[in-house]
Amino acid sequence: MKALIILSLLGIIAGCLALKGDEPPAQHGRKALNNEEVMMSQRSANTVIKRHRRSYDYFERLFQHLKSPLEIKKEQCENYLPCDQLSEWVGFHQAYKKYFGPV
Repeated sequence: MKALIILSLLGIIAGCLALKGDEPPAQHGRKALNNEEVMMSQRSANTVIKRHRRSYDYFERLFQHLKSPLEIKKEQCENYLPCDQLSEWVGFHQAYKKYFGPV
């Protein structure tokens, strides 16, 4: 067991000594860049990256989306922690009846 530990330590030391004279691999291909090489005109950048436009329905832009009364009551129950926890156990309708009255 001791021989295995000593051999592994000697192997690590030998590997470190072999790599001691080498430069790091990141230094080999590195060169200085000018601003002209890095910067890109706005027109060429727009050809590379396209903006995703949202396609709304015509009436959805004119009229706001109205929530149903049941959805409003569900959000009210979700915002009140005891009702939210009870709704996970017994269901939304029973939890809402207990804390806020009839659905």
